[in-house]
Amino acid sequence: MEKRRNKSFEGAILGEAHISVKPDDLLPLLNVLLELGESYRNIRKDDEEASVDLAYPAAIKVAARCRKSGIDADVELYFGIPYLLSRLVRRPGIIAGMLAAIIIISLSGTVIWDVRIECDGETSEEGIKELLAAHGVYPGAKKAHLDIGRIQADIESESREIAWISVNVIGTVAYVEVIAEVIPPPTEEVFDGVNLVASRDGVITGFELIAGEPVAEIGLTVKKGDLLVSGLYDSKRFGYRAVEAEGRVFARTEEVFSVEIPLEYTSRSAVESEICEISLIFFALRQKIFKKGGFSGASYDIIYSDIYIYSYGDKTLPVGLSIGRRNIYTEEVKMRSTDEARDLAYLEINRQILSVLPDAEILSRSYVAEESADGSAYRLVCRVNCIRDIAEAKPFNINPS
Repeated sequence: MEKRRNKSFEGAILGEAHISVKPDDLLPLLNVLLELGESYRNIRKDDEEASVDLAYPAAIKVAARCRKSGIDADVELYFGIPYLLSRLVRRPGIIAGMLAAIIIISLSGTVIWDVRIECDGETSEEGIKELLAAHGVYPGAKKAHLDIGRIQADIESESREIAWISVNVIGTVAYVEVIAEVIPPPTEEVFDGVNLVASRDGVITGFELIAGEPVAEIGLTVKKGDLLVSGLYDSKRFGYRAVEAEGRVFARTEEVFSVEIPLEYTSRSAVESEICEISLIFFALRQKIFKKGGFSGASYDIIYSDIYIYSYGDKTLPVGLSIGRRNIYTEEVKMRSTDEARDLAYLEINRQILSVLPDAEILSRSYVAEESADGSAYRLVCRVNCIRDIAEAKPFNINPS
């Protein structure tokens, strides 16, 4: 068992290979192996060739002796470090990736990898990041070029939203603490009271009021803009006073919805998807390392996705790959049947009704279907009778200036 492990280890270091000859030359090959005292295994023979497996250095020596003896012998690596090195030489992209990794590791300690912000106040973290980036503090910035004292002073003097800021660079992380400036809220226009008016035409069916004096009555037909609930309240003892009318006023209304579905449409069919671009991401730098060109013919979209290295928690290291994938498709003009257009029209018009009238009580619906004037589309009109809240707040002043 120990001998097998040693042989496997030796094969991994020195490499293992096939040495192949013509079927008729198998016996001469075995004589050469016996003459040189080289161990071998896995003798194979078919109509085209014969071969054995042995250590790579021994295979080179045996092949050289075979050629001197007039035997045509080929050596093919299939295992071990020499095999891996031979494949790397034929794949420059892998070598470029290894070189890029070495560069990243050598430069990693000289730049800022992450900016962490702790903010006391309502100032947005994204806004602070943009401000810091404008002053040279961002992932990828060289630490030696940062004048922290000047950066802090410039930000405090330029920003009206920041009262105090501290930037500490520890290792490859910039820790930022911010105290936001207290900004008084803008002065809002003051009103004496609020009325409730009709947002659309309808017939009043009920009230749910918290404050205000009803002006309209149940059964009254109102137009858009008519006063429904007054913000002037008669206290009987102290006269009228202004309040903010609040509540809901329900009315029976008619809403009209329409949708038009074209009979002719363009259908896309996916043909294939392939990687066409690969770029190395190193902070703000994007270096293209692969591009597949020479494409023409069918239509296509290129969708880019960035794959970053995740190091700790939810933090993302600004190093990774950007991959562009070309999605190739064909377009075909098709025609819908009237039944298909009708089904789509009903789905769309019901979606509109649910979106516009989520809380309304639907009393009835009536549909009218027709073709468009030029016959190229299916048109559906729906009239909805419902009960809904039509109250709309409208502020007022008793003595407007």
